[in-house]
Amino acid sequence: MAEKDPKHKMERSAPKESIWEQTNEEKLELSVHEYRLRRLGHVHRMSDDRIAKQVLHWIPEERRKRGRPHIIWQHVIIKDTEKGGLLWEEALSLAADRREWRN
Repeated sequence: MAEKDPKHKMERSAPKESIWEQTNEEKLELSVHEYRLRRLGHVHRMSDDRIAKQVLHWIPEERRKRGRPHIIWQHVIIKDTEKGGLLWEEALSLAADRREWRN
């Protein structure tokens, strides 16, 4: 599996893709995206007075210090839905129905 590099005397490991294929494990990144999207469905179905639902639609009013961009949970979830081929509005309408969202 690992072979010695004669010049630097370090072991070279197998490419990540072949390790994923050998272990039949899904990538952690996919698990995190899936978890976030499940959480979106759960939060979207909450009542409007719950803090988690308010955070979902919250946009900060004040500016951050120079060099630090605003990254809010909604922006992260929007990127996840776009990777899955959905628009934000489509994702919210699907998330309203639990059975549709889980499939």
